[in-house]
Amino acid sequence: MDALKELKWGSFGPVHIITLILSALIVVALYFILKGKTEKTQKIVLFLLSLWGPAAILYNILMWGLKSSVLEYLPFHLCSINAILLPILVLTKSNVLGNLLPVYSVGAVLALILNTFQADYLIFDHVFLMFWLPHTLEFAIPILMIALGLIKIRPKYIPACLGITFVMYTVIHFINLWLNQYLIDSNILDSAGNVIQVSYMYSLYELGGKGNPMFDIFYSLIPYDYFYMLAAFPIIAVVYFFMNLKYIISKIKEKKSKA
Repeated sequence: MDALKELKWGSFGPVHIITLILSALIVVALYFILKGKTEKTQKIVLFLLSLWGPAAILYNILMWGLKSSVLEYLPFHLCSINAILLPILVLTKSNVLGNLLPVYSVGAVLALILNTFQADYLIFDHVFLMFWLPHTLEFAIPILMIALGLIKIRPKYIPACLGITFVMYTVIHFINLWLNQYLIDSNILDSAGNVIQVSYMYSLYELGGKGNPMFDIFYSLIPYDYFYMLAAFPIIAVVYFFMNLKYIISKIKEKKSKA
């Protein structure tokens, strides 16, 4: 039992792979559980599950932020923004959010797969649970909203989604610059006695992106803060292509039938 208590998540080891499989099984299980239910029941269940994300944000602020500075744990990372918007998506069934959050959920998937900074988490510790489960639900819920037919995936929403993302990323980059200067000027220290510095949405490579295999590749392609994350846009394009593939095929078939 003591050995189990000390079992770490690891990175691409047996435990890590098992948790990834379990995340996928949760999506599949929830789909079959909710498939035959009324839309009202589906929305209630998905809304309750969507609250895990905001709960995790509050947990991080109370658990870690109060020990150093809340400014270090503001919900400005992509996964946090996703978590905040998910309950709104479930309640409103907004097609814009419905086409936006599946792309944001890719960040949650990558956080689970490329868990470089969280590999030392003990899997039977609440810290692991408050990371793994919210990130699992952050990609599960948008997928389920699509699979259950609660939202429509259409190409016409892509420009708005890209515009929202670009503006948000740009604003948060300048928030990073302002916050870091403020933290230096105010000499706000972490528990180790170092001046706190932030890199929300990882716009500042050296302060947040460095060490993550995906971000390291981006920075090798575009070695400049802020701009290096724009290398993710081809990935976003691929995600949108596959999201809209069914609709594209149906339109092609429709044109052929009319020809």
